[in-house]
Amino acid sequence: MKTRKYVTLLLSAVMCLSMLSCGEKKPKPELTVESYTELQTVQKLPPVNIAGTWTEADIPGALWLGANRFSYPATFKSLSPKFSIDPEASDFSFSAQGEVTATLLYDGCACGTIKLQNCPSKDTYSSGLISEITFRDLGISSLPAPALFPVCFNGVTIGTSAADFKEKTGVELGVTGAEIATSHHIIQFKGSPAEGVTAITLISAD
Repeated sequence: MKTRKYVTLLLSAVMCLSMLSCGEKKPKPELTVESYTELQTVQKLPPVNIAGTWTEADIPGALWLGANRFSYPATFKSLSPKFSIDPEASDFSFSAQGEVTATLLYDGCACGTIKLQNCPSKDTYSSGLISEITFRDLGISSLPAPALFPVCFNGVTIGTSAADFKEKTGVELGVTGAEIATSHHIIQFKGSPAEGVTAITLISAD
């Protein structure tokens, strides 16, 4: 009887520990199959042919966020609904000048940071103008980076090699990265010849 009692207590303890362990492990977000396929399709599109240096006219055909083309000026609500911001997150900030800084999510995955301006209030940030977006792995364990990043510039995205970057943009990716600037857009690429592209920042030049 004592042995049976001890076995029962042991099993109960194991079950409790198992339940606690499961309770601590929250499901990590990941791209839906639809989103993954869309991003894969965009990244395989033929590059835009440019004559020499990049001009403002080249940007709309080369720059994609998610499965949609992107160009400045743009508001947050003009992005795909798969992009989101959590206004209750600890890193969300709203200034008296109507500026918002926050982690940018795509399908619930942390894909970078975003800055907005001219936001009427914290609760109406979606009408704010996008001033800057940086796509990179933020290293947040509870919100991992997506398997594919929702940014593509002429076939270049996070993880693109330096050789492919040169082929698709006509620009060298040096030890300090690279930059493409037009009248309305500043596109900065972080990385190195060894690492390839590790971050992409889109800045409104207006």
